[in-house]
Amino acid sequence: MHRNIEPQRNWIVSAGLGLVLAVGAGSRGAIALPVLLSSDEIARQMQDLSDWDLAGQEISCTYSFGNFVEAIAFVNRLVEPAEAAAHHPDLTIAYNRVTLRLTTHDAGGLTDLDFRVAQAARAATNPGGSPLTCAAME
Repeated sequence: MHRNIEPQRNWIVSAGLGLVLAVGAGSRGAIALPVLLSSDEIARQMQDLSDWDLAGQEISCTYSFGNFVEAIAFVNRLVEPAEAAAHHPDLTIAYNRVTLRLTTHDAGGLTDLDFRVAQAARAATNPGGSPLTCAAME
C-alpha cells in the first residue's frame, strides 16, 4: 500500500535492468515498463545481431530450416524464453521458414527485451551447435 503517495500523481521510479516502475493514482502495485533504447544503444545491440534487419523501431530475422517439422520445433523452443521475458515475438511461419519481428509495443519502440528475446531465438535455432544466421529474403 502506498500511503505516502499523493493520490493525484503518477510516479515513475527507475528499477534498473532497462525497466522503470510506474505507480498510478489509486494503484495497489507497480507496473514494470521497459525503457526505450537510444539510437546509439540500438546500434551497439545490432552489432551482436548483424544478420538481423533493423527497420524503424523493429528488428526482424527469417530463419530457414530443413523442413516444416524443424521450423515448428524451433518455434516451440522459443516459448520458454519468451514467456520468461514476458515478451513475445510476432511470428510468421511459411513451411520451413520462420520470421521473427520484435518491438516493444507498450514502449513504442525497441527495448532491451527485444534484444534479449532475439539472442534467445538465435540460440534456439540449433541447440548444442552453432546458431543459424538469418536467411536472405528471396
